[in-house]
Amino acid sequence: MCFGDKLDEETVENIQRVQHSLLHNFIRFNVLNFLPVFFTEILFRRLWRKILEIRQSQVSVFLPIIKARHEKMKSKVGVGVGNEVEAEFEAYVDTLFDMKLPHSGSKLKDEELVSLCAEFILGGTDTTAITWLWAMANLVKHQNVQEKLFDEIKEVVKHGEDIEEKHLKRMPYLKAVVLETLRRHPPVS
Repeated sequence: MCFGDKLDEETVENIQRVQHSLLHNFIRFNVLNFLPVFFTEILFRRLWRKILEIRQSQVSVFLPIIKARHEKMKSKVGVGVGNEVEAEFEAYVDTLFDMKLPHSGSKLKDEELVSLCAEFILGGTDTTAITWLWAMANLVKHQNVQEKLFDEIKEVVKHGEDIEEKHLKRMPYLKAVVLETLRRHPPVS
């Protein structure tokens, strides 16, 4: 949803690593908000180095993906039947490319694009985790559902094999469990 393209496993793992590092250290970084920057740069030098290191990692992971998507979208302009562009899924980042800041009228800079994409990805973390917790709680509570789901997974996925997206299409009971969890415990009320 954010980048509009299916990303390879290595890229997904890099995004997870960077975002996890940011979330894992988030509480530690709050101390930087209590004093003016001048003082915190002196008193908390190592912490500043850590946050800047995480930010640089975030930029180095996100920016190539954003730039590749921008190039792809620029090359699609004018392609299609007549002068119409072929209908394609518009990703979140696509909406940011032509956005202009209201106060200056300038387009977003690369670092701002990275920040907005990172916030978009983090925004889904809480609701996903809560839904996951409810699903696990209900599976523990209803052992018969857990057993039936486990049997379906064993039937579709070979022993020692990782579950992949292609497997999910052959697991209707898993889909039913997820949809029932969302119906009974919607993440947003």
